[in-house]
Parts: sequence; structure tokens; C-alpha cells
Amino acid sequence: MNLLKKIILFLLLLAAMVSAVFFYSIHTFVDIGKYKNWEVSPTANPSKSAVTVQFVGVSTVVISDDSTTLMTDGFFTRPAPIDMVFGVVEPDTADIRWGLERLVLKKLDAVFVTHSHFDHAIDAPEVVRLTGAKMYGSESTANIGRGWNLPESQIQLFENKQPIKIGQFTVTPILSRHFEFANPELRKRTLGGKQEITEPLVPPVPALDYKMGGAYTLFIEHPKGSFVLQSSAGWLEGSLKGIQTDIVLMGIGGLGAQTPEYHRSYFKEIVDELQAKQVYLVHWDAFVSSIRKPIRGPMLLADWIAGKTLKSFEATEREAAKREGLKVNLLPQWEKVVLFE
Repeated sequence: MNLLKKIILFLLLLAAMVSAVFFYSIHTFVDIGKYKNWEVSPTANPSKSAVTVQFVGVSTVVISDDSTTLMTDGFFTRPAPIDMVFGVVEPDTADIRWGLERLVLKKLDAVFVTHSHFDHAIDAPEVVRLTGAKMYGSESTANIGRGWNLPESQIQLFENKQPIKIGQFTVTPILSRHFEFANPELRKRTLGGKQEITEPLVPPVPALDYKMGGAYTLFIEHPKGSFVLQSSAGWLEGSLKGIQTDIVLMGIGGLGAQTPEYHRSYFKEIVDELQAKQVYLVHWDAFVSSIRKPIRGPMLLADWIAGKTLKSFEATEREAAKREGLKVNLLPQWEKVVLFE
């Protein structure tokens, strides 16, 4: 065999190996193992006077006091891995309908979109179209709605630290910062430059066309109690000063890829500043595959590039151990858990 044939054979073998590793990495998901034991049990037959939460996945949750029902993000579509990496994404209307039915919602009053990346905002316009709710978010979120032909009457813009009253709930959006990806190329593509959607976004489009548009913390108050949703593991120093709440729904996606100092600062700003005693972890799971399958850890490729999910749980465990009385748990998918009686 001459040298040229050997080189061609080597390149073919190398390409086959790379393809096999890539295929494996987009069809294998992180097993969070022992941390599944952190999951609390659903509340059997919660009273009508209770404030409950239902976890869908990523940072989509439903909060209800039986009279008023709110949702954050409203993300049900789970793109095929290959489409997310190389192709285009669009709302899966069948999965959105299936997810809404699975939640057994009597009604939905509002959807609050924490930022405009696809795993938070892609489905929100269809959710509010189907339910008659209103969509609240940034101007970028509004342009996602406009690209879906959502009426302006169902689109409301956030104003930083301006409370929104719906039923007995008061929701205050607080401008924050998105998690800073440790991978420099990914950080540049998802957070660099002008991260705004300036005109109606009409899907299907590449996933990265869903630009961030500003990341918000949600402070949700009710006469029975209050809590904070921090969907992305970033923070704006001092932005939550003066707020006190017992419960935080805390995103840990990508936290493990950061330094111990980053972990300490995140807990200081999101847990200590609020004097929280109960943390429920969100945004640790996969946002590809199918919403109709049981929740699981992220796709291995995403975890290699940016997630380090098991290290995120380990960092959370270490930081929680430093804080006497702090409880850290996971929420069961779909089922109601009482936050306040």
C-alpha cells in the first residue's frame, strides 16, 4: 500500500471515530445519580388555599393559588440534538399542547419570560395564544411574539424593578446577568456583542438567533409568602439588596464549569442576600429530545462544552453544607408541590 492510500485510510478511520464520538455525545445524557434523592415528593391533594409550584423542566414552572395561575418561560419544545447543533428550531405545537394538557391547567393568566434564549422563550407566544394569557418580557421577547403573529394586546414589556400585579400575586422583574459560559467561543456567540432581537423573529431559525435580550430575576410575592426565581446562574451584584424570602428556585446550569470563587459569590448573592432557607434547583436538565419522556440530565455534548452538570451539583452540595439549616431539593416533574399553605 503506497503512502497516499495509507493517508486516505487513516483519514477515513479518523473521520469514522470522530463521527462515532459525536453521535454518542448527542444521544447520551448525563446521569445525575444520587442527586435524584434530593427530589421532594408531590403534595397529595393540596388545599385550594395553598400556593403550589409545578416544575416542567429547565426554568419553566407553574405557580398557582387556585384563583390565579402564572408560568415562567413556557418551554415545552425539545429540539432534536442535530437540529440544535447544526440545523434550525421552531415551536413544536403538538408538544406544547401535550404539555399544557399534562399540567391540567384550569386557566393561565400570564407567562413571564426570564430571557430570550430559545430554551426559555421559543414557545411562550404559542402558550399564550392557546391559553389567552399575556406574555411579559423584554423587547427581544416581544419580537419573538411578533414573529409568531401574537397580538400586541397579549404582549407586555418588563420595566426593571416595576411590580406587576396579577390576582394576589405581585411579580417584580429585576435586571440581572446571564450565566457567563466558561467556553470562550460559546460565550462570544451567546453573550457577546449586541444580544438583542430587534425585529420580529420568524421560526424556523438557528437556535443562536434567539438572543438573550437581557436576563431577569423574578421576585414573586403573595400574601401567603414570597420566593425568587433565578433561572440563569449569573447575578448582578447588589440587585437583590433589601429583598428577603425563604425560598429560591435557583438555576445551576453550567455552574460546575466555573471556579470555586464563582460558586461562593453566586450563593452569597442569591441565597445569603435573600436569607433563604429552602432552595429548589432548576435549569439542570436536558433541553433536547422529548418533553414526553421523563426528565434527565443534559446531553453529553452540551455538558462537555459548557455544563459540567455533576460538578454543578457537587458545588451546590459544598456551598449548602456551609449554611446551617439550608435545604436544597429538586422538584418532581409535572406534579404539584406546596410552597405556602
